[in-house]
Amino acid sequence: MKAAALLGVLGPLLLTDVAFSQAKPDHHPGHSAEHYAHTLEDPGRDAWQRPHEVIMALKLRPTEVVADLGAGTGYFSRRLARHAGKVLAVDVDEKLLAITAKGAPKNLETLLAALDNPRLAPASVDTVFICDVAHHIANRAAYWPQVVKALKPGGRVVLIDFEKRATAAGPAVEYRISRDEMVAEMAAAGLKLKREHKMLDQQYFLEFER
Repeated sequence: MKAAALLGVLGPLLLTDVAFSQAKPDHHPGHSAEHYAHTLEDPGRDAWQRPHEVIMALKLRPTEVVADLGAGTGYFSRRLARHAGKVLAVDVDEKLLAITAKGAPKNLETLLAALDNPRLAPASVDTVFICDVAHHIANRAAYWPQVVKALKPGGRVVLIDFEKRATAAGPAVEYRISRDEMVAEMAAAGLKLKREHKMLDQQYFLEFER
């Protein structure tokens, strides 16, 4: 299964689904980085992803270090950088990271990850932001502890993914992770659900802390 971007926007948009390949048959065809770049930045995405409202809900501090895990073209990274002290755009696709870096603000850096390792330094990040990516990770039980190690004391993991039901956007239901499954996975990694936001119609939006 081809590794493209970590960030998936999915469904009718066929975005970066090939990213963290799952131990299941490929559920989207492979596409070039240029294809993903075009679809990731589709203006129609804003209507259902509601990026401004999502970021406002996070109440980021101006000194905060944020890792956008599965950044793709920087759809969220650029927006996060307007409110945080430093943003790490993390992805497995060098071409997409090059797009993110082009014209990026000074407080936005790119980081090339591996499919099984985010390559974040221990205790280096206040917020790990993961949008539409979790259901692509092949071995989440081994992956989540690496994410947790990257958190500073008091840090959090913010996770947005598609609900396990048919929606206008998103992958096939069989590839989705339910909210309750996600909460259980994070609990196994040592994180507790602290906040849940209800503003998204097709996705759950959860904040976890130790």
